Amino acid sequence: MSNPITATIRYVQRDKKRPTTEKPYILHYAAPAGFPQNNFTIDSFPGIKVHNLRTAKLSYQEHGMTVASLDSSHMRPEDFDNDEWIERVYLPELHKCICKALGAEDMTVFDWMLRKRSVSFPKRKEGEENEEATQPSLSAHIDYTEAELDGRLDKYFGDEKGNVLKRRYQVINIWKPLSGPCRDYPMAYLDPKSVDRQNDLFAVDEVFPTVANEVFQVYYNPKHKWYYVPDQLDSEVAIFNAFDSEKGQDIAVPHCSFDLGEAGSGIPRQSIEVRAFVFY
Repeated sequence: MSNPITATIRYVQRDKKRPTTEKPYILHYAAPAGFPQNNFTIDSFPGIKVHNLRTAKLSYQEHGMTVASLDSSHMRPEDFDNDEWIERVYLPELHKCICKALGAEDMTVFDWMLRKRSVSFPKRKEGEENEEATQPSLSAHIDYTEAELDGRLDKYFGDEKGNVLKRRYQVINIWKPLSGPCRDYPMAYLDPKSVDRQNDLFAVDEVFPTVANEVFQVYYNPKHKWYYVPDQLDSEVAIFNAFDSEKGQDIAVPHCSFDLGEAGSGIPRQSIEVRAFVFY
């Protein structure tokens, strides 16, 4: 594929009329009758250039994103339907891969998620395959604010939080397709150096039935520079930063899925993302 490609990216709409007394939210369950599902608007912005991450020669230390090779020769897409296999086989293999790629001493996984795109996505049809599966996320976002991450440290490490904070650590995401080359709704990554953190980030509560998580959605800025991994293979993992204990969120990478349009092809995307702390 050519480099760069032109695509549509979804951003939060700037709205000066939005009430400042009500925190932005989106409900991840059916809202009660008459209650808005969310109180902000996502818009599509066409004509965005998306560059080749493989050939960009970006430094992970400065830009928070990189690609690493994973031995996936013994991994089949159907294996990932088995949670026990993921814990026993995939995560240990990923641990070795990430520590080698980043020069980290250790990695602690705190979450992982499979996504299986329904054929009709982003519109949904009842009864189709993967109807209940988690779908690709289409709006540019960062998975945590710093306040959210501080709460996660309490949740995951409890009394050991003090010892964790004495070490240098990062919070990262690791993403890969279950089969490749991935030409269906690949991931796009926004260079944090092109983000105006004061004006481009928009704190939102993602509300689930039993918990609310604070994340950043992103406003459009013509200075943004996007990247993706063309034809990403199942033996390639994209690593991108969400927090650094020394740099805060200066190298946190906004990201989303996007439609390749006429350049897209292949079976509906299936992927796995892993969220982890890495320690140095």
